[in-house]
Amino acid sequence: MSKTTTQLTSWRWRMANSNGNAKAESLPSLAEWTPVASFPSVVQMELLAQKLIPDPNIGENERLIQWAGAVDWEYACSFDSPKTADGQFADLVFEGLDTFATVTLNGKEVLRSDNMFIPHRVGVKEALRPPGERNELAILFESAEKIGAKLEKANGYLKCIMRDARRNHMRKAQANQYNWGWDWGPIVVTAGPYLPVSLESYGTRIDNVHIVPKLADDLKSASISTTITVSPKSTAAAATVDIVDAVGAKVATASVDLKDREQGSVDIKIDSPKLWWCNGQGEAHLYTAEVAITGSDSTILDKSSTRFGVRTIEVIQRPLDKEPGLTFMFRVNGRDIFAQGGDWIPADNMIPRITRQRYFDWAEVAKYCHLNMIRVWGGGIYETEDFFDACDENGLLVWHDMGFACTNTPVHDTFIESVRKEAEAQITRFRNRASLALICGGNEDFMLFDLEGIKYDHSDVTGPFDGQPFPQRKIYLDVLPKVAECLAPNVFYWANSPWGGAPANDPTVGDIHQWSVWHGEQKPYQEYKKLSGRLVSEFGMHGFPVQRTVDNFFPPDAPASVRHPQSRLVDCHNKGHGAHTRIARYLAENFRFDMADLENFVYSSQLMQTEAYACAMRDWKRLFQGPGRELCAGAIIWQLNDCYPVTSWAFVDFFLRPKPAFYAIRRACAPVSVGVERAPATRWVDEDRPESKVPRFALFGHNTGPEAVECVLALRAYDFETGRWTELSAEDASRPVTLAPGRNTELGALASQASWTEDSLVILEATLSDKSGNQLARAVDWPEPYRYLYWPDDTSVSVQVAPALAPSSHSAATAGGTGFFTDGGWEDRVTVSANQPVKGVWLEPVYDGSEKFDEYEPLWSDNMLDLMPGQEVGVLVKGLKGRKVKARFLADWEVKKGRE
Repeated sequence: MSKTTTQLTSWRWRMANSNGNAKAESLPSLAEWTPVASFPSVVQMELLAQKLIPDPNIGENERLIQWAGAVDWEYACSFDSPKTADGQFADLVFEGLDTFATVTLNGKEVLRSDNMFIPHRVGVKEALRPPGERNELAILFESAEKIGAKLEKANGYLKCIMRDARRNHMRKAQANQYNWGWDWGPIVVTAGPYLPVSLESYGTRIDNVHIVPKLADDLKSASISTTITVSPKSTAAAATVDIVDAVGAKVATASVDLKDREQGSVDIKIDSPKLWWCNGQGEAHLYTAEVAITGSDSTILDKSSTRFGVRTIEVIQRPLDKEPGLTFMFRVNGRDIFAQGGDWIPADNMIPRITRQRYFDWAEVAKYCHLNMIRVWGGGIYETEDFFDACDENGLLVWHDMGFACTNTPVHDTFIESVRKEAEAQITRFRNRASLALICGGNEDFMLFDLEGIKYDHSDVTGPFDGQPFPQRKIYLDVLPKVAECLAPNVFYWANSPWGGAPANDPTVGDIHQWSVWHGEQKPYQEYKKLSGRLVSEFGMHGFPVQRTVDNFFPPDAPASVRHPQSRLVDCHNKGHGAHTRIARYLAENFRFDMADLENFVYSSQLMQTEAYACAMRDWKRLFQGPGRELCAGAIIWQLNDCYPVTSWAFVDFFLRPKPAFYAIRRACAPVSVGVERAPATRWVDEDRPESKVPRFALFGHNTGPEAVECVLALRAYDFETGRWTELSAEDASRPVTLAPGRNTELGALASQASWTEDSLVILEATLSDKSGNQLARAVDWPEPYRYLYWPDDTSVSVQVAPALAPSSHSAATAGGTGFFTDGGWEDRVTVSANQPVKGVWLEPVYDGSEKFDEYEPLWSDNMLDLMPGQEVGVLVKGLKGRKVKARFLADWEVKKGRE
């Protein structure tokens, strides 16, 4: 018989309180079965739909919904047995249950689950009623808070770095951090069937298909190793494999004999394959393996489609020239690349609300930012098929942590066996992905044991670890790598992030998390160059989201008094411990800012975040200098996204609105970028005076592409102290340069000029243009700290909006998103100019309060600009919808006060 699948998501589910608390019992409607509003589901989604809890994204409502996490809940549905259920086998398939679930079918218990990362297939043929009759399916979800307390009592208290220590004892994403709250997210302890539920009937089915492309060294051919596993084995089954390209054309076919076998393999050759490249290196071509298994009468028993890319992805660890340690560098199709990316957390506290479109929009905004990698952080979930589809199509390499982050787990046999099954299920699920570049055991587990002073042998990677300090190494160095080697031997496994040396956060070996800025010693962000590692997989600086998102913090009836940077409501939307102090400190070191005005404080924090990320990306990319000199081979910013409206390290906020820092990152990650290093770096007022305070500049450029780029380097210098341009020599003002492919190129220096003194406040603009005069890159370097700079009262910025001369597409669209970030033309051109040098010009629409709460802000070709006096800079934009545009800039409130 052919396999048939009935999605129970289409049936009417209902939910009720099963064993509540005082708050739940005060809501009589919860005692009765209530239809769910959507499926898959978690209870908070249903409570919101029924208006039984307020929106936790607004105000301080998070505090009002905590009761829901302490309640047991039950979901149920009724469904008719399909006629096909009288076949040989019938299974209920649960793709994800969050977390402590007991499933009954027609009153009979058929499943108990305590790990939300393990999908379940349960044979229920004997429990089903005859075809056409009604079945009753019920799932009881016991409170993770209650079960966590029982597990802690039974197994003993395990110290927790932050939040609720009960989370250590369970295999629940939120237990790892995300839903118990962390320093960027609220406490929303969910429960429910968060992934689809279905009923399958079959005789023989495809259990899984494993695709391993083997690309020839000359890239001119590939062998596609295809392994098909079926269940159960059949006396008559055979399989055909068709390889089709992106437009559906068949490029190869093969047959596999599965008679009396559960598994069969075949190698299929493709000549002149179209390669999958990460963003910035080429197109992300995808093939599909269409597999069908047939019976003796040629009836199709089951079929599947598996997309894959023809590519090689390697992690290169090799010695450096005259430097300690080893590289940690990604090589794609034989090409060494600088990994520029963002760390990823779940995009919503209520996972089923993250639609396929939303995943694609996130991937497309990352692509638009010129990122080529996303690191999936281990404290969230194993990401979905929609997430991987989006990354595959947009050419985003995926570094995927396994489901551990800052944990102190038990290591008893039951827990270890659950972890093993979890790893087998998840690695099998995503191992075919073109985008999958690295499987990592977890996040900061080794580093935190180091910080706790736990002494263990960092060089011991074989164990045994039982009874030793840090026994959890058994998970990261034994259980997980063995599963990965068995199921995905072609994918690089890395034990943890950070990891590699002794200590784990060794800057010369493996990857590092660089938190000496913001956390730790709270060093100036201007020191990022000194704080490099072979690959920096986490670093960050706080900044408020865009003003429209900040406005969403406040309920409609919020008094004016709470619209203040230090209000409890604003703090509720900043989960970082001591974050308000650190924001104020970094601002005080760099800018004069207005603490009393929320909008000015918001903008100042955004400018600070912009400067920090621009500084780090510029200086670390400079260290990627070619073979033997890849001192830093990647920078992954903590973090790309948010799970709710919050002040955090993210550079795109919860509503998919790029923050000002986004545009600085986009410039730094562009195919061609230019950098300036000033010496002396800081304009000191008294001590630590360098031999000479007269500025001089080093110049450099980065080319991410595979071909050399010939361009023209142009420099302009303006002395802010005297208000005059500096006349540069013809050679200094403009000269041809060549940027080597795939690396940084040093472009010489600009020496101190005769007219400059120690009091000169030199602002240097550097641009790279092609031979036709089209600007490829631009950077403006300012004297620091900015708090020493004072703008004249007559400083003004002019903004003009006109229709774009012609619609222009800035990238190719992909299949799943809105296309807002990757498809369509620019609608308007905004020209901005100033009569003085101005820093951090942030362009945004003027809202009058009558418009709808638009999901996305306008998208700009560039923003958060620095302007030289008398200079017109034009940027393209779409999504203005006829609104006017206003411009913020550093110290604009001081200029306004001066005029008054």
